[in-house]
Amino acid sequence: MKKNLLHFLYICCSVVILSLLCSCASMAEKERNLANLAKIRRGMDKKEVLAIMGEPVKGEKYCSENVWYYFTQTQWMDGLITRDECTPIVFDYFGKVAGWGKEFNTGMYDFRTKK
Repeated sequence: MKKNLLHFLYICCSVVILSLLCSCASMAEKERNLANLAKIRRGMDKKEVLAIMGEPVKGEKYCSENVWYYFTQTQWMDGLITRDECTPIVFDYFGKVAGWGKEFNTGMYDFRTKK
């Protein structure tokens, strides 16, 4: 019984420590992304943005080839990065920055690649 209790406490402490480490990593990413957004200018190409910002959020339904999302604020303490916690950078048909920020990406700037 005592061994089971110690094992349970060990698991609980591990989960708390891992959660704290993940939130610290997220905070660092958030601060870095906010600082790097100040370096983004209209007309930059995707390679320039990638060099400044690094990789955007990947694998989410809201991601697209011409709208890249970067984690910039915490809305939910669930460990997931959702669209409302990101700042979009929008590219035009030529792969150049057309604008960024929630106000810019209202849907009317939905530049899609022709196939």
